[in-house]
Amino acid sequence: MPRARTLLWAILGLAVFVRGAAALRRPLQVDEAYTLHVAAMPIGQILQVVRELDVHPPLFWLILHGLLGAHLPDIAIRLLMALTGVGCVALLYAIVSLWHGTKAGLVAAFCAAVMPSLIYYDVMVRMYGLFDCLALASFAILSLIYTRDDLGASSRRLLWSAWTVTIALLLYTQYLGFMVIAAQLLYAGIARRDGLARSCAGAVVALGLWLPQLRTFVYQLPGGGIAFPFYAQHQLAALYELVGQATIAVQTHGAAYFVGWTSLIGWLWLIAALIVALPGNDKALSVWLCAPAALTLAYGAAAHKLLYVDRYYLLLALGLCALTGIAAERLSAAKRIGAAPGWAAAVALTAFGLMYAFDPAYYPADWPAVAGLFGARSHARDLMIFDQGSPYFTLDRMGALAGHPVIVVFRRRDVQGTIRLSQPFRRVWLVLFQSGPVDPDASILHALAARYKLAGYWEFFRKLPAEGTSVVLFER
Repeated sequence: MPRARTLLWAILGLAVFVRGAAALRRPLQVDEAYTLHVAAMPIGQILQVVRELDVHPPLFWLILHGLLGAHLPDIAIRLLMALTGVGCVALLYAIVSLWHGTKAGLVAAFCAAVMPSLIYYDVMVRMYGLFDCLALASFAILSLIYTRDDLGASSRRLLWSAWTVTIALLLYTQYLGFMVIAAQLLYAGIARRDGLARSCAGAVVALGLWLPQLRTFVYQLPGGGIAFPFYAQHQLAALYELVGQATIAVQTHGAAYFVGWTSLIGWLWLIAALIVALPGNDKALSVWLCAPAALTLAYGAAAHKLLYVDRYYLLLALGLCALTGIAAERLSAAKRIGAAPGWAAAVALTAFGLMYAFDPAYYPADWPAVAGLFGARSHARDLMIFDQGSPYFTLDRMGALAGHPVIVVFRRRDVQGTIRLSQPFRRVWLVLFQSGPVDPDASILHALAARYKLAGYWEFFRKLPAEGTSVVLFER
């Protein structure tokens, strides 16, 4: 046990190291800046904006509002997000070790510590880390209930109450919490009928606590899962890429040089882990960590929503880590393979994780460089157009837009108005970032090119296709 405890602390230290490095080094991502922008508003305005312009519940926004009210800098908030991710690693260890022993738990925790998708999203100032932590906490509580026969009646009541509160908070964090609850109820109905009544009762209470959010949920539901439909014409390709993007190759959609073989590796890894880990483990809740992802896919297909984005499937990454720990323990006990393949796989996974933690080519878009360009080359009263508008929040937070008139383009119907409003200005900067869904014909770019002369063009590209941006300067 002392050796296992030492290894666990080493793994948690590794998780802290890679997440802390990413939190300190990466530039602010556009969704983070938008989230911070909204969370800084008065609470009533936050609730209105989140209801009418977003598709998420309010809990994370309100927590972030409190952190901003305490005057925490962005980097401190990011480090708190990283600690939430480290908590996920510890919770995964607890779940797997309760069902399958210390060795399986350590392997699962190691995989989670260096999993690229978890590193990428754990440090992001968004609700994903909090959601994963609450989801794993709900699985951990149920695991204690189902594996500890020595618990007294009062302890069991306390744990069931904690589970009920946890899943209620889950629903207030992200609506995918419904998939987690459904998976856990399915588990109880199939594998643990003795817990079905308590599970159903707890779920009913949690839904009752969530009812104040129902009206907002109904309002948001039509828009959830269909914004920016990059995958609309390539759904089979999106499904093929999904496992790789949710695990070892985050944000690689469109990167033909990388996404094909990493997706193949992701699928082979998942299939092999399932083949080895599942037989005989039908009573173990740990193997159900992948079930919310399957339910999400099924819902997306039934509702015709494009739920193929990697951040919706981070529980799949955690479930794959759990299956890997179980499979590794089984293979080791059976002495079917030597240690060399396992060490090689661990080194390869660590290399991928370190790449996303330390290599700027795998970071979000380089907005500090864009801000530096504006500071060096822009003139007072230059017009700044953002075609798609999200970078506005990032650059405004950096103070790069002070004194400049700005137009942000979020919808196709805004394109023609933007072209008209730009006419009086002598110099116009156009920032192009993920603009395809908003301005698919590049109408703004062509209109400006016809009216002005080209005064400058700069590209800021990453190896992640969605994180590349171009800046064009037009002048009369």
